[in-house]
Amino acid sequence: MERGYGAISLRDIAEALGIRQASLYYHFPQGKEELYVAVAERAFARHYDGVTAVFAKFTTLEEQLREIAGWFASQPHMCLMGMIHADLPALQPNHTLSVENAAYQGVFRPLAAAFAAAEQRAEIAPHNPHLLAGTFLAMLDGLTIAQSIPGTPPRTVVADQMIDLMLNGIRPRPEQAGSALTPTDSGAA
Repeated sequence: MERGYGAISLRDIAEALGIRQASLYYHFPQGKEELYVAVAERAFARHYDGVTAVFAKFTTLEEQLREIAGWFASQPHMCLMGMIHADLPALQPNHTLSVENAAYQGVFRPLAAAFAAAEQRAEIAPHNPHLLAGTFLAMLDGLTIAQSIPGTPPRTVVADQMIDLMLNGIRPRPEQAGSALTPTDSGAA
């Protein structure tokens, strides 16, 4: 999950686990692809448990999103965009479908339901909950990129900023009117 499906071999995995490569074939006779699907399904099942626990504990969308961002940060990183664009196309169609279904059931569907529920509570304006779920997941994926930039604040601070951006937009708020810097104020030419 760290390097992507194509960038790792069963030999690499066996060495990291301190076992013989043949032992992996004992548990996964079809090889690396079968192992990848099992690991992805397990990861998405773990995410489902974490996400649904957040929904059971917190009632506002903002609280839920902040806690979910924290949950994802506490887990081994999964590059969702890398999975979609590089890993899944390398799999057999039945395995691609298995991973896609695990991702949908484990993360995407619960998030879409949270956005739909927030809309019903009038916390957010009407929007496509699937689009919002996808946007939020892409933002979480982007946190890893942001963290690679020197001087970036801690992950929780950046996550809070991204959630604020998602919920409140980039337009100035009435309380900020007149306080925004113009290009000449900020030193831009």
